[in-house]
Amino acid sequence: MTHLQRWAVLLSGLFLSTTAVNAEDLKPLPGQESVRVCADGYNMPYSNKEKEGFDNRIAELLGEELGIPVEYYWFPQRIGFSRNTIKSVDPQTGKFRCDLAMSIPEHTDFLKPTKPYWSSIEAMVYRQGEGYELNKLEDIATVSKEQKPLRIGIFDRGVTTKQLLELGLANQIEYFQMMSGDVSVNAGRIIEGALANGEIDVALLWGPIAGHYASVSDIPMTVKPLNELGEAMVFSFSMGTRYQDKKWNALLNKFLDKRRDDINAIMSEYNMPSLENVNPYPKKRVRKDDDDD
Repeated sequence: MTHLQRWAVLLSGLFLSTTAVNAEDLKPLPGQESVRVCADGYNMPYSNKEKEGFDNRIAELLGEELGIPVEYYWFPQRIGFSRNTIKSVDPQTGKFRCDLAMSIPEHTDFLKPTKPYWSSIEAMVYRQGEGYELNKLEDIATVSKEQKPLRIGIFDRGVTTKQLLELGLANQIEYFQMMSGDVSVNAGRIIEGALANGEIDVALLWGPIAGHYASVSDIPMTVKPLNELGEAMVFSFSMGTRYQDKKWNALLNKFLDKRRDDINAIMSEYNMPSLENVNPYPKKRVRKDDDDD
């Protein structure tokens, strides 16, 4: 069974408990003429202005299901994203700029999340053909001791920092700034730049970004999910709406139920690291006012 097949089977199993949705249940809300998505135009593998990301494709699937076009309001996925997109009113039209945010943290308080539609964990990426194999963080220390000191690239506030320091690797770490001043450049630069050209030997970063940029690199890369970190470091992601838009949120949940196989198939094309042997959907923290009354 291939990596993509294992990933698709895993996701399919996660949703077996959901209820089948009839086709007639999915119709646009009254007055809804389009699916208006808030998205980052330079944020692969999630989204870009060429609509190549998995969230672009899932949004198009939603538009297809509802029989209405998909429109985008582009804004960098950084601090203030929700405030400047889905919660922002266009002064010229008096309407919200968009109605749907994709891939928001399941535990966010800023928006009302749907049920999650994907999960991931931190991953390790290194160049192939270097004469060593890395499967877990401890292997970096072993290779560094027995063969050569490996230069490690992580982003500031990385989730693996503590473990690397405990392994005695502090002097081998190069810290990268998570967000550059150029909104068109995202975290994938650590792979396509520093790792590919040999400035570092191993990169530790968020799974979807690791998997995507390693797969499109001209330099062959190996990606290993850091499932050793446990379910506390597995994060799930949902679609997000404004809290007052409960009917829209409920409709999106029906869509996720009905088209889950198609969504899983899309996600499996983006080289997401496997979540074998970890719980991909930790217990959800419910916001106090997150009810359907």
